Amino acid sequence: MSVSDTTRSGDRFVYVLDHDAGLRSVLGEADRARCRQHAVAAIAEIPTGPWDPQANPLPEVELGLLVLDGLLIRDVTVAEARCGELIGPGTILRPWDETGLDAPMRHEVDWQVIEPLRVAVLDQHFLRVVAHWPPLITALVARANERAQDLAVMVSIHSLKRVDVRLLAFFWHLADRYGKVTSDGILVPLPLTHRQLALLVGAQRPSVTSALGTLSERELLRRDDDGHWLLSGDPPEDLSVLAPNDVAA
Repeated sequence: MSVSDTTRSGDRFVYVLDHDAGLRSVLGEADRARCRQHAVAAIAEIPTGPWDPQANPLPEVELGLLVLDGLLIRDVTVAEARCGELIGPGTILRPWDETGLDAPMRHEVDWQVIEPLRVAVLDQHFLRVVAHWPPLITALVARANERAQDLAVMVSIHSLKRVDVRLLAFFWHLADRYGKVTSDGILVPLPLTHRQLALLVGAQRPSVTSALGTLSERELLRRDDDGHWLLSGDPPEDLSVLAPNDVAA
């Protein structure tokens, strides 16, 4: 699917602060009310499946696309090695900037939408509006930094030797952002398949299936009836307790 398949929502525009609590929280009540009326953005919707942002980028985008709803994976391939990045609500994207075909170390970037996306198009109008509220500019820059920090954590997780430990670390990392406390444990309501998990933790799918079985037997991680993931117990303070000398050299 190309970006030509991207459609504008029927309601066309959205009050960005209504849909992003993090941006809303950096403003005082009076500023928040004034800013809300002006910080509007057009909506684009992207269905599930492969997405090619390079095919037909949205010309009016200035700052980028703010993910409001949905889930996607950015898949980067260097030689035959692949690494996936999970992207959800709150992330700011400039996907048309991310091409590695002309880089000295050539690499490929692919995008897979796994839950339908709804994004706010942060155009020149939005940029002019937020320029009147410097805390919003700071918050948007912080979003980019958070994504860089998240990727750094994922690099460390990929360095763990055992796949079961990688998966456990990965899900507790997800729990910090997506987790919901339930009577049975921490629910991570993301319908990630074994194949997608393999991409995200840098493993082969059969190894992921085996590792998930091990974690389920140890009552650390299991899939619920809705296809979501449930963590039991407390976050491991020291992964070496699970697997001594697990960090790769």
